[in-house]
Amino acid sequence: MRVQVSAVFEQAGEILCMRYVYGGKDVYAIPGGGVGKNTLLHDTLIDEWKTELGVKVTVGNILLVGEAPATKRHTQTLHIIFEATDVRGTPKVRPDSTHSLDVAWVPINQLETSPLYPDVGKQLFDYFQSGRTRSIAFTDNCMERGYW
Repeated sequence: MRVQVSAVFEQAGEILCMRYVYGGKDVYAIPGGGVGKNTLLHDTLIDEWKTELGVKVTVGNILLVGEAPATKRHTQTLHIIFEATDVRGTPKVRPDSTHSLDVAWVPINQLETSPLYPDVGKQLFDYFQSGRTRSIAFTDNCMERGYW
């Protein structure tokens, strides 16, 4: 199973995305990437945001977790979507590190109908409409005390 992490940064009623074009249509992705072997989730996000957008990000709690079943083209994928609580710098696509065409700010009120990767626009819209009360606390070392 592949693991993908991404982080949602909201500002002024919009979320930061990366814009791609597939099949002649704009598609938006929540910034993040694949987790490598022996790489921490937060470290992956921090590195992806710096490499692809040229900014420093502070990663918060998990907003949602979703699974994408395997297809002929893609292996089964676990998506873990965090909140980005702070972004330092101005996000700008770095073409040497991504195929993204641009940064895009997608209005929260359009998330349900926007083509978003991963396809969690409805869930994010519901999250923001609920007053942001449903995040899941992230434990960065759940084996810290070494009972096993």
